[in-house]
Amino acid sequence: MSRWLERVLNVHPGDLKRGVPLSACLFLTISAYVTGKVARDALFLTHFQAVQLPYADIASGILVGFVVALYLQLARRISLGSLLITSPLFFAASWAVLWVFTHYSRAAWLYPIFYVWVGMFGVLAPTQVWTLANYLLTAREAKRIFGMVGGGAIAGWIFAGYLSKIVTRAFGTESLLLFMSLLLVICSALMAVATRGGQLQRETANEANSEISGIGRRDLRASIRSIVSSRYLCAIAAVICI
Repeated sequence: MSRWLERVLNVHPGDLKRGVPLSACLFLTISAYVTGKVARDALFLTHFQAVQLPYADIASGILVGFVVALYLQLARRISLGSLLITSPLFFAASWAVLWVFTHYSRAAWLYPIFYVWVGMFGVLAPTQVWTLANYLLTAREAKRIFGMVGGGAIAGWIFAGYLSKIVTRAFGTESLLLFMSLLLVICSALMAVATRGGQLQRETANEANSEISGIGRRDLRASIRSIVSSRYLCAIAAVICI
């Protein structure tokens, strides 16, 4: 069976062992994100008007910079493997807590927070899978396996659509948050397998830490200077924010 799949996917022997966990992680992450988008839009529009959606999107665009900065600060303090394992668990716990509040409290102020938090998750979570793939695969392996990994994202979009429809009809929209938590718990377990229990190779971990602490900071500053110095980039940034 494995040889047949290797021929169909045009990969080398052993590539499935490395590619399947990464593809599954991205599948689960995208499934959780798309499910969250369905839930956040439905719950937001039950308490607010559609004309207020742009304000929530603007808030997401503004806050994402602060969340990414906080994430980079955290990445300099703990190992890359531990960060990749604990991040899905953190988001899973946040969805479970939000489900408790939305199910029992139903306060209107919860839904804008949920809307924005889903946007933060959509920015951070998929990049973590690609970061792991970047440090686990060589350049040649990446050329063969990245297609398989990306296929997991496409399958996640499709699966999330069917999952949201079935779960919403059976249990209600709010129950989607619990299914998001379940998907991310499974994703965290796969991350642990892919990172060998959170212990990446020493040279990989050192490279990741040096990149995040040194190059990442310089690249961020250089990117900000490039945007500020160009009126065209400023205009594009303004359009995105608006």
